[in-house]
Amino acid sequence: MSQKKSAEVRLQIRLYAGQDDDLLHWLAQFDDRPYGAKSQAVKDALRRGIGISADVGQPPVTAAPTLDLAELRQVVEAAVDTALGRFEGQIGGGTRVKTSEEDDETEALLDDLEAALVLEDE
Repeated sequence: MSQKKSAEVRLQIRLYAGQDDDLLHWLAQFDDRPYGAKSQAVKDALRRGIGISADVGQPPVTAAPTLDLAELRQVVEAAVDTALGRFEGQIGGGTRVKTSEEDDETEALLDDLEAALVLEDE
């Protein structure tokens, strides 16, 4: 069956309240925009859906993956547990002894901090 080539193809879809509320809500945001904005938004969404860029000559647009934060947290916790497990028994035990030079420097820093924070008597 051969089709007649046409400069225009019309696409008509029906959206139903209760079934397509997400799409109806998305389309409603274009109601106050200039003529043609809604059609362009639908075309762009269709192109993104099939992996073609809306801008000719640009690489295909792919949807950003949705992040499941609970799953991400589990992965990070597992990685931290594994990393800490490698050091088990290697950390701790030894305490570093401060030198008098470090003590003097610490005292000087604390004195400067106190001077900056304490209000002088009136």
